[in-house]
Amino acid sequence: MPSVPSDPSSQESIIRALREELQALRDASAAAGALARDAARYHLRQVRFRTVFEHSPLGHKIIGPDLLIRDANPAVVALLGLPGPEALLGRPILDFAHPAHRADWRALQRALWDRSLPAFALETRLCRPDGTELWCRVTSVLFPDEGGTLGYTTLEDISPRKHLEEGLAETARQRAAANEHLTALNEELTSLNEQLRVANEELQDANATLVQVNGELDTFVYAASHDLRTPLANLQGLVQALAEHGPAAAEDEHVPVLVGMMQLSVERLRAALDRLADFGTARHDMAGAREQLSVAAALEAVRPEVAPLLAAAGGRLEVNIAGTPYVWFSPKHLHSVLLNLISNAVKYRHPDRAPVVRVRAHREATRVVVHVKDNGRGLTVAQQAKGFRLFQRFHPDVEGTGVGLYLVKKIVDHAGGELQVQSEPGRGTTFTLVFPA
Repeated sequence: MPSVPSDPSSQESIIRALREELQALRDASAAAGALARDAARYHLRQVRFRTVFEHSPLGHKIIGPDLLIRDANPAVVALLGLPGPEALLGRPILDFAHPAHRADWRALQRALWDRSLPAFALETRLCRPDGTELWCRVTSVLFPDEGGTLGYTTLEDISPRKHLEEGLAETARQRAAANEHLTALNEELTSLNEQLRVANEELQDANATLVQVNGELDTFVYAASHDLRTPLANLQGLVQALAEHGPAAAEDEHVPVLVGMMQLSVERLRAALDRLADFGTARHDMAGAREQLSVAAALEAVRPEVAPLLAAAGGRLEVNIAGTPYVWFSPKHLHSVLLNLISNAVKYRHPDRAPVVRVRAHREATRVVVHVKDNGRGLTVAQQAKGFRLFQRFHPDVEGTGVGLYLVKKIVDHAGGELQVQSEPGRGTTFTLVFPA
């Protein structure tokens, strides 16, 4: 034991040194205690981390910047269907990436280690060694360790949700396809309904035409039977009368009268047969190939045929055509229409004056209008209403069959045109034809 100096100042120095040494010992003891406590706390945190890491139901792993797996919990091992951690540690996570999703891990690598993002999340597919696949939500955060930076990654199996989403997407696609198919069916049904509507309208038109035809046939049968019965009965009586006169018939003064009456009956029979022929034409000759025809040329073709009638009646035909109107019509039908109207104008002339037939034609937009005007007998309002009926005749003293105007009306209507009449008794008649151009 060192001796204690007797000098008071020396004693104070020793005491001071001892105090400083004691304080240093105390500080060292406190520092050691702090280190011990820090070590204890670190150990406790490690125990807690490993407990959570090892027992979490979610997959946890630690990867490096090279994407090698440094550590993994049992949940990751089970998630990937591996026999144990040894089959996973040290391997790159790309070994388990789906070929179509390897770029996802490259994106994670760039986000964390190249751009130093603190965290990154993605949804990707992984492949197990047995070939099965699963969808995972991956969340990675950076943390410093061993003088570098590692990634702490959580894997959550989201396959059920993905399968549900895929099922919903497939259902939506199927529904969209079904809606498209239903739309197509509705459009087809609409088209079929339209076709049915058109067919019904055509059927109604055909029925109306059939009703009209039946009525015309009834009229025809009645008129034909009536007109044929009378001349045949007359002929029968006249032949019987000649037979009764015997060989002396040649010298009988009544024979010429009987022969004349027989000729008249034959003429009436011929007229009735003409009516039959005209009716057949009216019913069965409505069609015809259409051409673009000049109205002027058609009138010039008719002029020679009506010239004898005009010459015999001392009449004339005046034609005034504005421009060069053309119509889309059957050549023979246009000839028949013009010939009928002009010849009728001469046949039904007024007894007190020579006939003058004026034909004017001009174009109006998409149609051609032709007026045939005469200075003949004219028609009353009631006669005008019946003028286009079959076998309708208003002047018995003029030879005719009552089919001409009916035929003209049918031809013009069938071609989509119009035929109108304006007349005044004693002053003449104007027929107006409207042709599709």
